[in-house]
Amino acid sequence: MNRLIKILLPLVVSIIGVTTAARFLAVELSIWALLLLLFSLVLMVIAILRPLFIRRGRKRSGLPSRYERLPDPWRALDKGKDPTDI
Repeated sequence: MNRLIKILLPLVVSIIGVTTAARFLAVELSIWALLLLLFSLVLMVIAILRPLFIRRGRKRSGLPSRYERLPDPWRALDKGKDPTDI
């Protein structure tokens, strides 16, 4: 629910800003309507692209993975041990 609000709220605000600016620009060319339109379009682009840059890192327990727990045969060779004796 919280993630949905973070995504939808900027989109709704930007859409309302674009429609309001478009209505006032249709009647008269004014600086504040142009600034509202520019701000709303920037907000819309940021709101659309923001989910692409969110890191979805999983929480790690701190334990090594199964592959990290297995002895590495190359490290055994470096230490002068026979890797087939594992």
